[in-house]
Amino acid sequence: MTDILVLVENSWPFILFFIGLIIVYFIIREIRVMYTRTTEAKIGLEKEKINLMRTDMEQKGRPFFRVSPEKLQDIKVIDDENALLETDIFARHTEVEKRIERLENKVQVAKLDRMVEKIKREEERIG
Repeated sequence: MTDILVLVENSWPFILFFIGLIIVYFIIREIRVMYTRTTEAKIGLEKEKINLMRTDMEQKGRPFFRVSPEKLQDIKVIDDENALLETDIFARHTEVEKRIERLENKVQVAKLDRMVEKIKREEERIG
């Protein structure tokens, strides 16, 4: 009986080490399961996105109403006119910005010239 008690007392470090290994195993297992679940959730979301995009593309193929070719041609003409107008507006807007910038630069140069003249007059008056 004493041999068994001595054996048990001497084996406590091994038993604790074995229990520690089991705990570490379960911790690592839970981390891997958690990572796998998040990956599966991401894949599920991607599948849902793909299904939504597929249904959206299928709906675009079949319009809810039909447009006559004459009306479709009118819509295309209006769309082309809008594109031209947008281009013209952009060009004019850019021209206005450049002219304002040039005017601001001229005003700044004029102010600096006046300041230089004032400084010269003050230097002549003092010196």
